[in-house]
Amino acid sequence: MENTDNILNEMQQQLRQLKDKLEGEKIVNEKLLKNAYRSKLGSLKRKGLVQTIIGIIAMLLCLNLLNMGFSVPFVIATEVMLAFCLVATVIINNRLPSMDANLVTAAKGVTRFKKGYANWLWVGIPLLVVFLAGMGYEILKNENFPAEAKTPMLIGLGVGLVIGGAIGLVLRHNILAKSDETLAQIEDLMKGE
Repeated sequence: MENTDNILNEMQQQLRQLKDKLEGEKIVNEKLLKNAYRSKLGSLKRKGLVQTIIGIIAMLLCLNLLNMGFSVPFVIATEVMLAFCLVATVIINNRLPSMDANLVTAAKGVTRFKKGYANWLWVGIPLLVVFLAGMGYEILKNENFPAEAKTPMLIGLGVGLVIGGAIGLVLRHNILAKSDETLAQIEDLMKGE
């Protein structure tokens, strides 16, 4: 009988040790998930900062259009459009939660960011069409450009549109995919709590 009690006590002790180890594993897994979530969130924030910097550089470079012979109204309209896009980008990127936000707030912030970023095409594409039409009109009707330069300029506009559009769509896809990954990790963390 005493032998059976010893075996039972040993089994209970081993069960407690196993339980302690499993709880330790859960804490480690939660830490890994939180670190991965913070890493993805940090990546989204860095991409937002890069977009903001590119927007500022684009606004500064746009002023060179005056030196190239484009009209003042076209340059002003382009600057206003770029400023609007820059402000919208900053607003959308500010929807991302802080690194130490609770999980519910983080999920809401990432969801709002993703929705704003996905819906931006409804504004961005019409602005792009208006800009391209304006630039095409400027190239064709502006007397500052020699006739032999107009065709290469229009070809350059088309090539820039294709390359810029491809880069933009790839970046958009990557950011939306990162948003989905971040939301999935937040959901995993919320299930663990």
